[in-house]
Amino acid sequence: MGRIAGAVIIVVVAIIVAAAVAVIYGSMSWNRSSDASFARLLALADTTPVTGLPTTFSREQLDSLPAPVRRYFGRVLIPSQRMIRLAYIDHEGEFALKPNQWQRFTSRQLYTTAPRGFVWDADIHMLPFMPVRVRDRYAAGSASMLATMAGVIKVVDQEGTPGLASGALLRFIAEAAWLPTALLPSEGVRWSAIDDSTARATVSDAGIEVTMDVHFGTEGEISRITAMRERDVNGTSVLTPWVGEMSRELMLVSGVKIPVSASVKWVAPEGEHEYWRGRVRGARFEFR
Repeated sequence: MGRIAGAVIIVVVAIIVAAAVAVIYGSMSWNRSSDASFARLLALADTTPVTGLPTTFSREQLDSLPAPVRRYFGRVLIPSQRMIRLAYIDHEGEFALKPNQWQRFTSRQLYTTAPRGFVWDADIHMLPFMPVRVRDRYAAGSASMLATMAGVIKVVDQEGTPGLASGALLRFIAEAAWLPTALLPSEGVRWSAIDDSTARATVSDAGIEVTMDVHFGTEGEISRITAMRERDVNGTSVLTPWVGEMSRELMLVSGVKIPVSASVKWVAPEGEHEYWRGRVRGARFEFR
């Protein structure tokens, strides 16, 4: 019996070691792949012409905008604020693949404004010692989503569908509260009035057009965004009400004020599903 027990222990230890090696290898491989995705987006930004685009913000850009939008830019930008070219935002918080099943996550994200694009690289702690790694990408009308267990076993692998691209572009515009010069009319955002505290933002990119309603707080900050966004339902893209809540608390980064935290939810026929709530743990800009 002693020999059998010893053999079992050896087998168990070998399995644990093999699993640990697989997780370490998968993490290293994932990080290299994400670094390459960041590099490709940076290279695209470096080679995209920006001739004719402004390098600084001026109050004259606000003259034709609805009143709540003017108040917003007056709150978050300073005169002669430089236009953001790249934004690096790190978040931490909780993610729920299913309603109320919250798991901790950390993420890093790169945004580019010309072309509009992002790479989101997230580490979601769903299982002990077995992280779920997720990478979402968008650039110039094309989007992809990849999720793996420990960077090795694919769980989701989608790319190139119109619904995915539309949803990713809408996400970019909603998250532009973290790089607010990207919401200026000079950047191609068309604003129309709804009421004294709400305005509609419309953006076209590479043949895709998306619209969101932006609700502003009493001090001019973005408090909430609402939109119809493409949601994947068993492989079918379905337009679904989508809501983002932004914190009233703002942080100052290189003269720009951005929300400290936010949350996002679907309002589906079967009920609301809040699936992301995060807080900024680091932010950095590069300018035109």
